[in-house]
Amino acid sequence: MNLTRLALKRPVTTSMFFTAILLFGMAASRLLPLEMFPGIDIPEIYVQVPYKGSSPAEVERDITNVLEESLATMGGVEELKSTSDQNGSEIEIKMKWGENVATRSLEAREKIDQVRNLLPDDVERVLIQQFSTADMPVLNIRISSDRELSSAFDLLDKQLRVPLERVDGVSKVTLYGVEQKQIEVRLDADKLSASGLKLPQLRRQLLAENFIVSGGTLRDSGVVYQVSPKGEFRDLDEIRALDIAPGLHLGDIADVRFALPERTEGRHLDQKYAVGLDVYKESGANLVDVSEKVMKVINEVKQDPQFQGIKLFIMDNQGREVKASLNDLLMSGMIGALLSFAVLYLFLRNIPMTLIVVSSVPISIGLTLAGMYFLGYSLNVLSMMGLLLAVGMLIDNAVVVSESVLQEQQKADHGDETVLLGVNKVSLAVMAGTLTTAIVFLPNIFGVKVELTVFLEHVAVAICISLAASLLVAKTLIPLLLSRIHGKIQLKEAKSSRMQRGYQRSLNWVLQHPKISTLIALLMLASTALPLSLVPKDSQDSQSKERLYINYQVEGRHSLAVTEAMVNRMETYLYGHKDEFYIDSVYSFYSAEQASSTVLLKPDLPVEVADLKQKIRDGFPRFAAAKPQFGWGDDNSGVRVTLTGRSTSELIRISEQVLPLLQHIEGLQDVRSELNGEQQEVVINVDRDTVARLGLKVQDIASTVATALRGTQLRSFRHDPSGELRIELFYDKSWQQSLQHLKDLPVANMDGRVYALAQLADINIKPRFDAIRHYNRETSLSIGANLENLDMSKAQQEIERVMQHVNFPAGYGYSLRGGFEKQDKEQSVMLVNMLLAVAMIYIVMAALFESLLLPSAIITSILFSITGVFWALWLTATPMSVMAMIGVLVLLGIVVNNGIVLVDQINQMTPALDELSSTITNVCITRLRPVLMTVGTTILGLVPLALGDTQIGGGGPPYSPMAIAIIGGLAFSTATSLYLVPLCYQAFFRMRHRASVGFQHSLQQSRRLMPWLS
Repeated sequence: MNLTRLALKRPVTTSMFFTAILLFGMAASRLLPLEMFPGIDIPEIYVQVPYKGSSPAEVERDITNVLEESLATMGGVEELKSTSDQNGSEIEIKMKWGENVATRSLEAREKIDQVRNLLPDDVERVLIQQFSTADMPVLNIRISSDRELSSAFDLLDKQLRVPLERVDGVSKVTLYGVEQKQIEVRLDADKLSASGLKLPQLRRQLLAENFIVSGGTLRDSGVVYQVSPKGEFRDLDEIRALDIAPGLHLGDIADVRFALPERTEGRHLDQKYAVGLDVYKESGANLVDVSEKVMKVINEVKQDPQFQGIKLFIMDNQGREVKASLNDLLMSGMIGALLSFAVLYLFLRNIPMTLIVVSSVPISIGLTLAGMYFLGYSLNVLSMMGLLLAVGMLIDNAVVVSESVLQEQQKADHGDETVLLGVNKVSLAVMAGTLTTAIVFLPNIFGVKVELTVFLEHVAVAICISLAASLLVAKTLIPLLLSRIHGKIQLKEAKSSRMQRGYQRSLNWVLQHPKISTLIALLMLASTALPLSLVPKDSQDSQSKERLYINYQVEGRHSLAVTEAMVNRMETYLYGHKDEFYIDSVYSFYSAEQASSTVLLKPDLPVEVADLKQKIRDGFPRFAAAKPQFGWGDDNSGVRVTLTGRSTSELIRISEQVLPLLQHIEGLQDVRSELNGEQQEVVINVDRDTVARLGLKVQDIASTVATALRGTQLRSFRHDPSGELRIELFYDKSWQQSLQHLKDLPVANMDGRVYALAQLADINIKPRFDAIRHYNRETSLSIGANLENLDMSKAQQEIERVMQHVNFPAGYGYSLRGGFEKQDKEQSVMLVNMLLAVAMIYIVMAALFESLLLPSAIITSILFSITGVFWALWLTATPMSVMAMIGVLVLLGIVVNNGIVLVDQINQMTPALDELSSTITNVCITRLRPVLMTVGTTILGLVPLALGDTQIGGGGPPYSPMAIAIIGGLAFSTATSLYLVPLCYQAFFRMRHRASVGFQHSLQQSRRLMPWLS
């Protein structure tokens, strides 16, 4: 049934339906989960094998190679990377987008289980993790104080972490940087040796003495009791009094006490020691609500007298960032909507009529929100971007329908039949326009998956639902409202008449001089070459204006005090120029082999980020063991030149040739290798013959050394008021302070003779690498850099030029990764999707018009929209980034709408050949005002985004390149298509007529020459 006829026959039903839609939309706006980004499973699996105290070469040989060989046989693996260091092995498996991560994670676990027996016996566990955007912490909190925080675990855990975990919507809270106390059993090596006890024997005894078992059940007088024999340690005195030999207690040879674990890393906030705390939300919980509830608890904690002098600094708050980003989008949308309303009123000069057209916007948005809720989507910065892009387009169908109905009413008003006639005249056109706008997203939703297209799906869903809603409104509610006010609306055309006369004269000239007009059009199209060559391609859509990252590039491994001293010097320098550098706060992290500082900048930075970075860089303190530079982001950003081959030593030699070449490229800053240089390790080679002759075991000697240096964990202590505590067995700390002292470590007592470590083993110092990295199972080394006033395409050309001068041995090579790889992949996919979108637009128009030739007249508007895009980008000095390409994609579906309406209206007139030009002119003049109204509302709806600096999520890529691309392409395409679509239609119509006449003539000739064929 015709929807328009049904709406006109059932006005109350129609009104109630759309009232219900508005109510559903209002309810959905409250029920939709509010998130920063949609919950998307990132197609990556992380395999972590902790194996502390080993060398990178040993980890690579015994763990990484074994696991890589097995994991490489998994299906869907796109990239395999690994790092082997002294803490163990980390393997990153990157799969293709669209893979089921949960299924692949189970497959990875099966592959690891198959080779588990080949791993070293003392590998305790293999961790397999997968990541989703929903797993990111909602809040990152840093805690600092003038007083000592290292012993404040109980306070922070019980008075801060636990209350936050109880907040509705919070899944977990992690506290780090402060450790719970533990029980240390510090052995005196000399006394242990003199007692005649062996360390393995003592360790087994301590494990056996601290136990709890289930003894079963006991029935007595009809009552059933659970029996639990317990042998747990209850206090330190009980541990000290433990009999370990006749007449010998543990306290006689060891110091037993509470102590804090040795720090392996540290944090500073505003030059004070800091502690970190991360808050995670439950899946499906409203991000903003959870954030506000957490902040309420934090504000209550700040009033607690126990937290006097303790600063709780909110470093990242996703809820606040989402609210700010959504508010920016909402404000831009409201300004755009007001501008669109003003444009409509300027043309219509009638408030009721303008309100009727504008009513399609809130109803369409309400239907969109309801649809997103029932389809299980969330309201996030991407879906909001889709809604914002759609706001200007939602009016298009209503304008076209309203204009057509009003024109019919002015000719002859026959009530509902006139309204129905006006709607039916443009029904095909509005349906085609809506389909072409929505269909451009199909290749992104169902085509090749990359990160961009996966996220773009959420933009597309919002746009497609809202456009479908606007089509429904235009075919039902708008005709109903127009039917109720027929005869009351008189369109005023006083101001537009001069414009129409000018357009009529110019269009007549174009149609009467087709060759000259075509030449001018071709010249305009050829002009694209100028901005095309000048607009830079860039995947660096943004760099944060809120914070800077400094990587210290620590060379070698040092004590924590050494790296902390470096951080202190850097922080002193930064705070000494706090106002000059617009610094708000500085947060630093440091460990034995690395250090970094995050500089939080004041809002509304008055200088360019690149200039500020150069100013700070010029004054960096000089360190003997570090070269501080601004960090170059993650593996998918910045510049990455990855060297691959067989030997890390050879790769380092090659990198020493490459580094100077890259450093001389103007625009490349902070060029550095990811390797920290050579470290040193103490290698202990036990004399097996001597050990065997003495009746000892090599494993026992190695265990003694390990206990002396890193300790051994025993069963935990369960009777402390603060909870379960670890018990660690150590030697005295003095054995860790000197190599010479370590050589004297007593490792055996045979027949009253004490043997030191040096007597049973050779001890040497040898160089080693801090880490060994693999890329697709090849040894790799990456060189990274930042871009300053250099776009990605030029940087790629310069790097490839200088790399030609590097002589690579056989089996060695390089690849460009990071931002290069991401840019090439995303732009190639987007280009293919755009070509597919153009093809699908043509297919839709050909099917609707039942013609293969006429859609070609409309396709010309796409070509000229691309010209407008590049001119707009060049004039505004905006690079062709991924956001601009998204704008082009959206543009493809918009620019053909006006051409579709023009061609459809001309077709309905069925003009004769001799009246073709006049018919085309008359139709174009009647369509001029609705064309300018629809284009004006769309462009003005995007102007706030184009002029503003709103970014995705507050710190992501800016929306402005996308808005500029749409505005430039739509404006130029509209100006040209008002002439070129009629011109092409005229040319194709005449071509079809000549072909038809020629065919008929040929047919007559053949019948005359070959009458038997008749």
